Amino acid sequence: MNIAIIDVGSNNIKLEIHQINSQGHAELLYNDKFAARLGHEVFLTHKLATTSTNAAIEGLQQFAKIIKSFGCKRTIALGTAALREANSEKFIQQVSKEVGIKVKIISGVEEARYVYVGTLATIPFQDKTFFLNDIGGGSTEISIANSDRLEFSESLFLGTVRLKEMFLSKVDPQVETKKSIKAQEKNFSMMESYVDKVMQKYLLEINSKNVDMGLSTGGTARNIAEIIKLHLGKQEVVQGISIIYTDDLKKLVSEMKQMSHKELSKLEGLDSARVDIILPGAIILLRILQNARIKKSFISPKGLRDGILVDYISRKVNKGNLQTRQRNYRFYSVEKLSQKFNLEKEHAKQCAFLTVEIFELLKDQLNLASDYRDILYSAALLHDIGTSIDYVDHQRHTKYLIMNSEIFGFSTTEKYQIALIACYHRKGTPKFKDFCYLELKKKQKKMIKKLAAILRIADALDRSYTSAVKKVTLGSSTSEQITLLISGKKDLSLELWSIQKKKKLFEQQFKLELNIVA
Repeated sequence: MNIAIIDVGSNNIKLEIHQINSQGHAELLYNDKFAARLGHEVFLTHKLATTSTNAAIEGLQQFAKIIKSFGCKRTIALGTAALREANSEKFIQQVSKEVGIKVKIISGVEEARYVYVGTLATIPFQDKTFFLNDIGGGSTEISIANSDRLEFSESLFLGTVRLKEMFLSKVDPQVETKKSIKAQEKNFSMMESYVDKVMQKYLLEINSKNVDMGLSTGGTARNIAEIIKLHLGKQEVVQGISIIYTDDLKKLVSEMKQMSHKELSKLEGLDSARVDIILPGAIILLRILQNARIKKSFISPKGLRDGILVDYISRKVNKGNLQTRQRNYRFYSVEKLSQKFNLEKEHAKQCAFLTVEIFELLKDQLNLASDYRDILYSAALLHDIGTSIDYVDHQRHTKYLIMNSEIFGFSTTEKYQIALIACYHRKGTPKFKDFCYLELKKKQKKMIKKLAAILRIADALDRSYTSAVKKVTLGSSTSEQITLLISGKKDLSLELWSIQKKKKLFEQQFKLELNIVA
């Protein structure tokens, strides 16, 4: 089948059409882009400019015709920094109505994950640890990653369009006087200081990792590599992947700062569409590499859209394609958060163990999709992290911490589900005032109530906080009742007493009587 991927960026809107076979192998059939500049003025005003939205809709209408001509079965359209920061709801509704394409806004952390997944397809990670960076028009995603997982990830308020409008908007490149040149030098200096300031809060963690080299993705990095190759005559290629050295980039930036707009436009290797944003992009890349103490970087030919493709294939076509690696960095991320906030770490582990045991025992009888196993495990491991703030209403604090923490490998919707399941492990059920609950589909809303009910049972089975229950097995079961057998070397009376208080939601959701026998 053919699928279309649309990247609604701050500078360009890009389309790729891929043909995917039943084994999950993909072939690029078509790609195109156009400059809508949705990021124009957004990072200063938080409003989308009418000229930009009109250009975007007009271009997307043409993309829709192309997508139809290829007979695409699925269109995935994702919005990044400009749409994240603007009041973009009206624009998204307009695109849906006039173009017939639904645009989903992704978080910066999701964007970083897609970039990581996309680069894994071509870069020989082997046993190396990389400083990943992807410079866009409105944001720059940075990560520390190896072949198994993301160890750190952040989305920075740094981008080519953003910095141009913050520091160079009052400079007319066509009019160059001694005064304007001096002012521009000052602007470049302020731009560098701004990048350093944004990076400062992450340097302790970045520099604590044993990073081997950089890995830069995106159009800005690729164009800079081309300029270094043609203008400076420097080129190094390993296994078909270009490498740039930070010292060469420093030399290039120094030279570009001295160029007039006319000279810059004639720079060998420069993409003419990037004349006004290449220097902000080069400054961002140079300063983040210098701050992270990176001496050389791979330049990846892959990135965000490739990650979206691989993620789709692994979820919908060939589910084993990335499953092991996906689970590795999912669990690493969740366990890291658990270690940071859980006051009762052994209780959290025991709840996670019991929850998964019960899920596996009952999933067929209760029609629970296997895809929810990792979501439930994560909610169980994190269900009490809110006690690090206050025990009173700690379930609400738990939801807040999950919603505002980095959990790699999960989509925004999956993160919502983890937060809600964890929140309602204690009492109540999701309410319409929960904005994250309203974002879910009907089937997902039903599922989180069922999973929260299972988590309550697991939590009750460690009421003594002593990990007394060592094993859970399935006893008798009918269409009206289920019996679970629990065993352990310690007294289980407190757990049995707690179950009587906690099993009501389970019985309501599954319409079954639950019996627990020691």
